[in-house]
Amino acid sequence: MKIALINPNFNGSLESKRNYIPLGLAYIAAVLRDSKRHEIKVIDAAALNLSNDKVEEELKNFGAEIVAVGAVTDLLEAALNVCGIAKKLGIKTVIGGVHPTTLPQETLSFKEVDIVIIGEGEYTLLELADFLEKKKDLKKVKGIIFKKNINGKIKFIKTHGREPIENIDNLPFPARDLFPWKLYSSYSSIVRKVPCMHIMTSRGCPFKCTFCASQSLWKGCTWRSPKSIADEIEHLIKKYNVKELYLFDDTFNLNLKRCEEICEEIIKRKIKISLRVQARVAPMNMDILKKMKKAGVWCVYYGIESGNQEVLNDIKKAIRIEDIKKAFKMTEEAGIRTFGFFIIGLPKDTKKTIQDTLNLALELNPDFVNFSILVVYPGTEIYELAIKEGSIKKIKPKEIFSSPRYKNKNISDEELQKEQIRIYRKFFLRPGYLIRRLLRIRTLTELKANIIAGLPFLKEKNPFIVAKRWLPQKD
Repeated sequence: MKIALINPNFNGSLESKRNYIPLGLAYIAAVLRDSKRHEIKVIDAAALNLSNDKVEEELKNFGAEIVAVGAVTDLLEAALNVCGIAKKLGIKTVIGGVHPTTLPQETLSFKEVDIVIIGEGEYTLLELADFLEKKKDLKKVKGIIFKKNINGKIKFIKTHGREPIENIDNLPFPARDLFPWKLYSSYSSIVRKVPCMHIMTSRGCPFKCTFCASQSLWKGCTWRSPKSIADEIEHLIKKYNVKELYLFDDTFNLNLKRCEEICEEIIKRKIKISLRVQARVAPMNMDILKKMKKAGVWCVYYGIESGNQEVLNDIKKAIRIEDIKKAFKMTEEAGIRTFGFFIIGLPKDTKKTIQDTLNLALELNPDFVNFSILVVYPGTEIYELAIKEGSIKKIKPKEIFSSPRYKNKNISDEELQKEQIRIYRKFFLRPGYLIRRLLRIRTLTELKANIIAGLPFLKEKNPFIVAKRWLPQKD
């Protein structure tokens, strides 16, 4: 069958559209291509900035029989638009990803959707295409929910769940060559060298942070071997001349022994690559940080969330303030830059605890930071809490959920926005910080990334109006 895999277009800046190749879709494309049983076409409408009319034209020219699209909550509407185009052409539509996995029946309720894939999609879509081509009973395809006309009424049929892929080493490398990969600038993140791409060395996270939906998609944790990871890095260097990689795992240092083995494999093969990784502050030690530095890691992204221990306990972060301080101190001593992620507006947050968060951020003094306001996502404990508190309603069939901010009882939305701006001012507008950040820039690419990430007002018609919001204000 002819299968079109589509990365939908959506409203946003060009930088956000051209950040990284969607790995989930690239893995699915690789499995379908390797099977040699179906013809596939990737339509990256986001990277190419394609209109709906152009997407329709591409589908007609290809003669697509199946359209498959992935969706996170915020991009569900864009995914449905693509499915609507396909349905108009009489094409079977399939949707997967974290939102459909979390809310399969609600997603299937949209008229644009024929089939929902629940969980990992690589082998599910392949088997589904085989069954559709041979017109076999879809009830035997594991991991889907689909519509069926029974006696004139549309019924939802949910099949048995599909077991997680046990050995993800067996998956082919993502089919990045099917995407317009040169359009992905990576400048919306901190980057030191280009070309820059990202890879996954594991799937899943064992922790149960109340704001995260990771466990809805990945059941348990699976890991790739150090050999497979190093093989892919060498492949990316040879095929795409990649100079930097972002390891997109939820937690790179979840298993310190495995983390060390990955670094040793890179070092043993004398692979020259710049690396950024996401990690937890615990477990972490100086030996592994030195090994990471030697392997090419120049920046570690740490999820801190809050500077108040009671707030951290409430969101089940399973870290202590002393763990945070120790990890940042060690990382700095190892010569690795740090990126701190913080969230304000958490359920137990007050103005005092938000000040605690700012105080901790100032004490840690990471090279890069992000202070976000808590957003509610389906599949999280926060989502269930918000429903219980009455601040949001449970998502109904045929309803678009735009991921609202959590309604904190102690501080209003307006106050939270003011706090966010205040925190950013206090953190960034310190002469010592600005000088330190400038002195630590090592490449022209890094300089450009810093400018794009740190000076968004340069794109405004009147940047001085925007800049005024960030200048120190009199109390």
